[in-house]
Amino acid sequence: MTDEDPTFIRRKFTITEVLDLTLQQMAARHYQGNVSLCLRAAIESHRQILEGEGQFALQQVQRKLENVEHTVQEMQSKLDEIPVETAEEKQNVDSQPILCGIQLTDEMSSIVEILENAHCPLRLGDILEQTELTPAHLQPNLSRLVDRGLVVITRDGRQRFGLAGRSNSSRNREGER
Repeated sequence: MTDEDPTFIRRKFTITEVLDLTLQQMAARHYQGNVSLCLRAAIESHRQILEGEGQFALQQVQRKLENVEHTVQEMQSKLDEIPVETAEEKQNVDSQPILCGIQLTDEMSSIVEILENAHCPLRLGDILEQTELTPAHLQPNLSRLVDRGLVVITRDGRQRFGLAGRSNSSRNREGER
């Protein structure tokens, strides 16, 4: 289409009705209704694309690449938001004992172990003596065990803690001392 004095040749060819409608719409939208001009421009553009000369093809590839880069960035930011569990954290969680389907911390396990070995419910002071926990660590862990139903509080005049499902009485404890 860059010839200075082009010679036009009339061709007879057939196209489908759908393609003819598309050609007419494109001509109306971009070439003031001139179907011949639209067709010549399309052929020239297609030639450039096939021969690798066209900027249009390059621009399309660039746009697609930019879209891919944008999608990758979005996915990366979503991945960055997902909390990652380190191997050490996973090992710590996996190594924690489970009692009645409840995962126990080390502090909770030591409290349960002491209550299992006790012949009767224990006072808070007794549990403190037998564990290496401070009151600030004992109280919340003991409360969690009570909340989860693993430990019960007996209220027979004095507050004592025992494992749920045990029939220990505070009289047994008094008799042992």
